[in-house]
Amino acid sequence: MLTKRLVAQWAGLTLVGLALCLVPLNAGGQTPASAPAAADAGGSDLSVNDRGTVELHVQGADLRRVLQLLSTQSKTNIIAAKDVQGQVTADLYGVTFTEALEAVLRSTGFGYVRKGNFIYVHTLKQLEDMEAAQRQTAVQVYHLNYITAADAKALITPALSKDGNVSTTPAAAVGVASAKDQAGGNSLAGGDVLIVRDYPENLERVAEIIRRLDIRPQQVLIEAVIMRASLDEQNQLGVNFNVLAGIDFNTLGSSTDLSGGMTGGTIPPSGTNKAASGISTGFQLPSGGLSVGFVSSNVSLFLKALEGITDVVIMANPKLLVMNKQRGEVMVGNRDGYMTTTVSQNVVTQTVEFLETGTQLIVRPYIGDDGYVRLELHPEDSTGGLTADKLPSEQTTEATSNVLVKDGRTIVIGGMFRERTQVNRSQVPYLGNLPVAGNLFRNRDDRTQREEVIILITPHIIKQSPDEVASEQMKEDVDRIWLGQRQGLMCFGRERLAQAHMVGARQHAASGDMDKALWDTKMALSLEPRMLEAIRLKERLTRQAIWATESRSSDTHYVLQEMIMNELGLPADIVIPPLKPLNEDCLPEPARQTLGIQRRLMLPFPPLQWCELSFDFTHAVGEAMQESQPAVVPAPASTTAPAESAAPTIQPAAKAVVAPTSQPSEAAQAAPAGNQADSRNWTDELAGKFFLNTLSIWEKYKNQATPAREGALQ
Repeated sequence: MLTKRLVAQWAGLTLVGLALCLVPLNAGGQTPASAPAAADAGGSDLSVNDRGTVELHVQGADLRRVLQLLSTQSKTNIIAAKDVQGQVTADLYGVTFTEALEAVLRSTGFGYVRKGNFIYVHTLKQLEDMEAAQRQTAVQVYHLNYITAADAKALITPALSKDGNVSTTPAAAVGVASAKDQAGGNSLAGGDVLIVRDYPENLERVAEIIRRLDIRPQQVLIEAVIMRASLDEQNQLGVNFNVLAGIDFNTLGSSTDLSGGMTGGTIPPSGTNKAASGISTGFQLPSGGLSVGFVSSNVSLFLKALEGITDVVIMANPKLLVMNKQRGEVMVGNRDGYMTTTVSQNVVTQTVEFLETGTQLIVRPYIGDDGYVRLELHPEDSTGGLTADKLPSEQTTEATSNVLVKDGRTIVIGGMFRERTQVNRSQVPYLGNLPVAGNLFRNRDDRTQREEVIILITPHIIKQSPDEVASEQMKEDVDRIWLGQRQGLMCFGRERLAQAHMVGARQHAASGDMDKALWDTKMALSLEPRMLEAIRLKERLTRQAIWATESRSSDTHYVLQEMIMNELGLPADIVIPPLKPLNEDCLPEPARQTLGIQRRLMLPFPPLQWCELSFDFTHAVGEAMQESQPAVVPAPASTTAPAESAAPTIQPAAKAVVAPTSQPSEAAQAAPAGNQADSRNWTDELAGKFFLNTLSIWEKYKNQATPAREGALQ
C-alpha cells in the first residue's frame, strides 16, 4: 500500500510540473496580461484586458503592493512617497487605469500628480504644500466708478485666499460744508481705486464681483402734494330792545346808526321833573351783516343778523431728485432768528436759533428691481413767526412715514379731517325760553370750523435718456419764461430798444444788406455797450476787433502774456490789445500752441437760414435710409387681394421738414416687419449712416466758414 501511495504522489507532482512548463512567462516572470496576477497574502486579483480596462479585486491588500500591480499591469511609472502607507479593499469592474488609481488613492486619503511620464503619489498635505509653493500671486488694479473703495473691499474679501490682500484709496470727504479750510487740499482727485494681490483665479472672481457691483445707481424723482383746507362758518342772530316809561325818545335828541344801540342826546328841561322807568336787554350784537332798527316814542328795537364764511386752501408741491439710498432735502420758506438765554453757574450764554417755516421735504429712497420704491420721508408745510415777545410760534402740517410705492403711482401717506361745532346762546332767564316771543329776549352765535389735510406722494424712477429730454425741454421753457418777462418791459426802455435793433441787424445781415446791419448794430451798442452779441457782429461786419481803436489801459493785466512771449523770443504786442489781431491765423504757430489760441467756430456769414440747414439735414436722413434700407420683403398676398397688395412694405423716405416732435418718424413707421433683432440692427446702421452724412454736411459748412469767403470770420 505504501508503495502505491508514493507512486501516486510522484505521478501528481510530475503532472503539475508539466503543466507549469507549458505556461509561458513574460519578461518579468509574471503571467500574461489577460491572466490574473497574484498579490500579497491578503489576497488580490488584478487584470487588464485587451481594451485597456482594469478589473481589480483586493481584500485588505497593502497599498504600495496594489500600486505596484497597477504600475506593472498598465506599464505606467508610479512612484509613491515614503509616507504613503495603508491597506486597500476594493472590487472594480471595467474601469480605466486613471479611474482605478483615483479610486484606490481616494479611499485611502492620498492623491497624485502627473509630471511627464511619471505619477507621483503623496499625502494630501504634501500635495497642498507643493501646489502652494508653485503658485504665484499677481497684482490687479480696479478703477471704481460708482461704488466706494471701502464698500468694495468689504464685499470682495470673502473671495480672496488667505494670502490675498487689498489696498484702497482714501475715502472722499462727506458733505458740502461752507468753510474756507475745507477745499480738499492735496487729497486724491481721481476716482476710487482697489489694488488686489492674490492668485490669478481669485483675481478673476474679484473682477466678476466688481463688474456686477460697480454699476450706475438709479435715481428717483419724488413729488409730494400737501393740501390743507380750512372752513370757518359763523352765524349770529340777536335782538336788543329798550322800553322807557315816562320819557319820549323823540324829545331826547338821541340818534342811532342801526348798529344795535342808541346814542343819547340832551334831556329837555320839561323831562327832568317826571318819573321814569325802563327795560333793556343789552345783548352784544355782531358788527356787520344785516341791521334792522325801530325807534318809537318810548320803545326802541334792533335786529342784527350776520353770516361769516372763511375758506382757506393751502397747496404745497415740492419735488426732489434723489439717488438710491441717499438723503435728499428741499426747503423753501423762511428762517426767523430768535435769541435764547442759558444760565449756568452764574454764567449767562445767549445763542441765536432759527425757526424754519415753509415747505420742506426730507426723503431717502430705496429702489427695488421690481419697480417698487421704498421711501423714508418727511413732508412738511408750516407757517409761523415770532410773537410780540420774540417767542417762536408755528402752525405746521407734517408727516413721517416709511412706505412702499410702485414707480409712477400716487399714494396717500397721511390725512386728517377735523370739525368743531360751537353754539353760544345768551338770553333773559325764563323769557328767552318762551316759544316765538322768546326770540326777542335772546342772542345766538353758531360757529363751525372744519379742517382737512391730505398728503400725497408720487415717486418716479429716472430713465436717463427720456427724462433728460424732458428736463431739457423744461429748461427751454424756463428760458421762454425769462425772455417773456423781458419782452413785457416797456417798449421805450433801453434794453427793449437795443434788442429791437439787434433783431433788425440779424435780419439785414441775413438778407445781405450789411450797411443797415452795421447801423442797427451800432444803435444797439449805443444803448447797451456791453451787449456781447452786438460787439461780435460789429467785429464781423467791420472786420476789426473792438480793441483795435482803444489804447492799452494797463500792462499789469498782461504780465503773463509778456513773460510767455519773452520765453518764445516773440514780441509781446502781437498778442496784447490793441495790436492783437482778430483773426488768430495771423499769429505765429508757437504763440498759438503755447497760449492755446484757436479759431472760434461760427456759422458762415451772412448767416444761413434755418430752412437751408433743415433741408440738408433732411437730405442726410433720406440718404442714410436709402443706403441702410434692408432687403425688401413683399407682403404676403391674400387670395382676394389685388396684385398691388404684394408691393414692398418699405418705401424710400421722401424729403420732409425736420422738426422736433414726439410722433414716430416716417423711417420708424417704415421699419421692417421682421424680428426685433433685425429691426435693431437696421436702426443702428441707419444711425451710423446718418452720423456720417451729418459730418459731411458740417464739413461743407465749415469749409464755407473760412477767411477766404470774403474774410467773413476775421
